[in-house]
Amino acid sequence: IKGLPENIQELLKAFGVRHRVIQRPVLRNLNFEIRPGELIAVVGASGAGKTTLLRLILGAANGWWEELFRPTEGKIEVPDNAKVSVMIPGEFEPAFGTESILEHVYRKISDLNAAVEVLNRAGLSDAVLYRARYGELSTGQKERARIASLLAEKPNLLLIDEFAAHLDTLTAMRVAKKVAEIIREAGITALIITHRPEVLKALDPDRVLFVGYGTARVEDKGKSEKGRKSE
Repeated sequence: IKGLPENIQELLKAFGVRHRVIQRPVLRNLNFEIRPGELIAVVGASGAGKTTLLRLILGAANGWWEELFRPTEGKIEVPDNAKVSVMIPGEFEPAFGTESILEHVYRKISDLNAAVEVLNRAGLSDAVLYRARYGELSTGQKERARIASLLAEKPNLLLIDEFAAHLDTLTAMRVAKKVAEIIREAGITALIITHRPEVLKALDPDRVLFVGYGTARVEDKGKSEKGRKSE
């Protein structure tokens, strides 16, 4: 309560208040099941709780009990065999350093042929790109390199925030379509957050999770598409 007028501080102290903590529910009454191999797109306004959802799933999968990664009420159940790869800008991102893209993927996968295959699947099939460093890539190539880095971890659960947020429309759609193809071919379960309608369309998710300031609802692809057409 420091910083408040002294008379207000005294009044609050009389009621036993020593600290100001303003809390509001980010996600409430959220109850849904993610099926194995399902691609779910998560949409909603900034600050609505989308990233919080990914953190909670990540925390449950890794057994993290820090406040940021656990719900205040309820529980999240993740299978024991879940192997999670996550990309949340500013929190969890691949660290490429000065190594080449191929070296980076090889360091994670320890198999040269498999590393090349991962890069090819991510859309980085030019041998010149194998030798390139992350900072030398175009914006679209960087996004593909980040995806390749996640795939090299051989996940069965993929969590991605702000997907393709900084790409131009055409590149974003191409990358989204490629990622969705990879996810389905590998049977990976995925939750991908996006703000962009064209990316949502290119991902062609099995279901869409709409998050909005404490509330959330899940719609299957057919229903969400019908709703968008009627708007």
